[in-house]
Amino acid sequence: MKQKWCNQSKLNLSIDIIMLLLLMPLAGIGFLIKYVLIPGIQRNERYGAGVELEFWGLTRHQWGSIHLIISIVFLVLLLLHIILHWKMIVGIFKRMFPDKALCAISATLIAGTGLLMIVFPLFVKPEIVTRKSLHLNRKIKQETLQIASPGEIRKEVSKEADKDVVVSPRAGLNKPKQTLSGTEFVDLEINGRQTLQFVANKFGIPVEKVAADLNIPSERSGERLGRLRRQYAFTMNDVRKSILKNKE
Repeated sequence: MKQKWCNQSKLNLSIDIIMLLLLMPLAGIGFLIKYVLIPGIQRNERYGAGVELEFWGLTRHQWGSIHLIISIVFLVLLLLHIILHWKMIVGIFKRMFPDKALCAISATLIAGTGLLMIVFPLFVKPEIVTRKSLHLNRKIKQETLQIASPGEIRKEVSKEADKDVVVSPRAGLNKPKQTLSGTEFVDLEINGRQTLQFVANKFGIPVEKVAADLNIPSERSGERLGRLRRQYAFTMNDVRKSILKNKE
């Protein structure tokens, strides 16, 4: 009996230690995602447009996946901890709520609330909200136009109108000719989770040409840009330049 109690105590202590060690990276990764691997407009304002933030070669979304996995392991250990201490929990609960009906209602509410908080994300739908562009250069341009005089605005519009125009055979629309700077350059939405083949197909460019510009073997076009970037030392702006060059 004594040996069994000793073994259970060691098991309980081991579970508690593991749970403590899991709780620390849960908080740490949360701080990492919130304050270091910042998203969207915050990243553009601090580091400039066209950059990706990584830590140990992983983006904030990949760290989010790790955070979820650790949370699931922690939850499993917590349930195991409750099972091992079930008799003690029931005894304390009965002393807190002597009335059987009140005890049953309280236990049902606690269990139901906990279960609902875990599974509710699986049944909700996201809210679709239309927002203004998050590109930093657009924000700066809008602020500049707001403080500019009417004469300066007319000059800016005239410059835009004097740009070369090319006709798209697919859309049949006149569009400003793309250059290596300005809004057209930043508007090329590219990130490390996309594959080289996906990017080439998205912009209608032979993948071999983009691979050659980045010194990447064409047979690796199915791999993600984030992984390729670490091996072949190119930037996302290099990808954008290659796209614009081959589109012209």
